[in-house]
Amino acid sequence: MITTPFLSKSKYLNGLQCPKLLWHYYNAKEEIPKTDAETQAIFDQGHEVGELAKKLYPDGIEVAKGLVDFEKVIEQTQKLISKRKPLFEAAFLYKSAYARVDILNPVEDDGWEIIEVKSSTRVKDINLRDLSLQWYTYQGAGLSIKRSYILHINNQYVRKGEIDPEKLFTLTDITEEVKDLLPLVERQLADMTETISGKTCPEVAIGTHCSTPYDCPLQQKCFVFLPEHNLLTLYYINKEKAFALIHQGVTDILALNDRVELSDKQKLQVESLRSKKPYLNKSGIRTFLDTLEYPLYFLDFETIGPAMPLFDNTIPHQPIPFQFSLHIQRSAGKDTEHYSYLADGKHDPRPELLKLLKKHLGHQGSIITYSASFEKDKLNRACEAFPEFAKWNDGIQKRIVDLLDPFKAFHFYHYDQKGSASIKSVLPVLTGTGYEGMAISEGGMASREFLRVTFGENITEEERMAVRKNLEDYCSLDTMAMVEIVEKLREMV
Repeated sequence: MITTPFLSKSKYLNGLQCPKLLWHYYNAKEEIPKTDAETQAIFDQGHEVGELAKKLYPDGIEVAKGLVDFEKVIEQTQKLISKRKPLFEAAFLYKSAYARVDILNPVEDDGWEIIEVKSSTRVKDINLRDLSLQWYTYQGAGLSIKRSYILHINNQYVRKGEIDPEKLFTLTDITEEVKDLLPLVERQLADMTETISGKTCPEVAIGTHCSTPYDCPLQQKCFVFLPEHNLLTLYYINKEKAFALIHQGVTDILALNDRVELSDKQKLQVESLRSKKPYLNKSGIRTFLDTLEYPLYFLDFETIGPAMPLFDNTIPHQPIPFQFSLHIQRSAGKDTEHYSYLADGKHDPRPELLKLLKKHLGHQGSIITYSASFEKDKLNRACEAFPEFAKWNDGIQKRIVDLLDPFKAFHFYHYDQKGSASIKSVLPVLTGTGYEGMAISEGGMASREFLRVTFGENITEEERMAVRKNLEDYCSLDTMAMVEIVEKLREMV
């Protein structure tokens, strides 16, 4: 029976990021928020990619199938090692380190390769550290490790028919990089064990490590001492400089004085907060409004971008528009007309989406989006896949206007925006309305929910229809918000 605390791969990586986070996992886990939906979706996608990768090793053996107890997984691993077959999820314990390998592949007479499967399209520094702990553990447990690899997504893969795992994945050798990190592992584990055993939580100042390589789940707890308008809300501030000042006791942007040379936009932000008045550049707003040509078409897309492409002629992680909302205002002061599209079924949504946009967008008038590069790119990429719309798209691209521009230029700024020009920051300060209370309130959630009810299993028709209504409401609010913002800008000037 194993009673002493051990460090898994995830806890080792937590410890590298922050000792305070590591201590909490072992001593105050109840203070760590539950995994949010966005993070869980990433985990789920990683699991799906991992399952597909196993097809590259058809004679492989699933070690832990049906087993929960980690000691039994270790025991089962030892029984299967002698078979000299690829092993999935084999587990080993060495001193204070415990690790399970995605794929342990036999090579030569008695050697093994470590293969870690990732849904990303490149090798990251965190992957090297992950593999360094694995190599240390497996080698310490008696294996002869020859090489280590990251099996990741090939970003050049284009789906044609059924997904071909041989082409979807790329195997990158990281042996030498991992070997360079190996000498550090034992000392790091000793330090982490000491941290875990401590009766009190270690003091760790906040810094860039709080969001590198991942957002730490303790951020809300650790950042609670910062005032509402703290240095991290200052427009486009260098985070390292901000944390250095915070460590010196300067937390509020009103306390900066001459410590930092501010940009013109940062000065406007500070002055708006100090005066408790919004800043308004009427000339700049008029210039923007003068570029708008009626009828006005307010357009917004929602997209999905799974690691494993769902449709032919798409690549991994390619954003595919599955929904649009379109509000049309034919002339100034007139009521708007609303048109929308939400893909239904598992087919590629782009042909129908483009067909409907071509029908509704007309031949003249400004097409207003918020952060226009997003909609422009999605239209371009969709029309590359369906070239019959290419000529139409050329005309559309010239008509697109970015409603973000006047706010990015600080022609209007309200101190409650806290340095942000996003539509979710601008809408409440201009109109008093926002996204609170919405069942779906941001794009990432819209994407996850669409994928879940469209491609997931065990979804009732009632649940599917409820989610689809929520998607329609959310996307519609995005375009109606733009209508209201433009009207408010006209009122102000």
